[in-house]
Amino acid sequence: TAKSLSPVTDKVTTHSYQIMYGRFLLPYYQQNPSMKMLEIGLGCDMHYGPGASVAVWKELFPEAELWEAEFDAECVEKHRDETIYNVLTGDQGDDAVLDSWVQSSGGNFDVVIDDGGHQNCQIWHSFLKLWPTVKPGGLYFIEDLQVGRWPQYRGATTDKCGKDLIVME
Repeated sequence: TAKSLSPVTDKVTTHSYQIMYGRFLLPYYQQNPSMKMLEIGLGCDMHYGPGASVAVWKELFPEAELWEAEFDAECVEKHRDETIYNVLTGDQGDDAVLDSWVQSSGGNFDVVIDDGGHQNCQIWHSFLKLWPTVKPGGLYFIEDLQVGRWPQYRGATTDKCGKDLIVME
């Protein structure tokens, strides 16, 4: 399904995440078709443009309540249409932004997928704020953890999170 859509998300090309999502997310949806899902990272910085994974989720989970979060608000406004809605914007490494996402969406997620900035501090802050909003038995995925050891993904810091933090693979 995902490879038949255009553009094709890197979730099913470069990364082969369809294996993980097929094993865990599809069965979850079958049990919870009206699930509420938040994906961090709309793909505004991808060469194929934003929204490729949204198209996959809509195809696979037609009854789900889908939320997308993206750092680049300008990109979101430029590409917002009837296929991309329920979008939250801001830096996932900022606790106040994460609080606003929870307030705007109502939280209470069945599924969270973090495919955002990939900075260790962003991942850490997002997990600490969003995990408590996931329903019992829900799922929390963090994509691309392998890049956390690369220096270019260790630059974002906060008073709670320094460059020495590596969110383990």
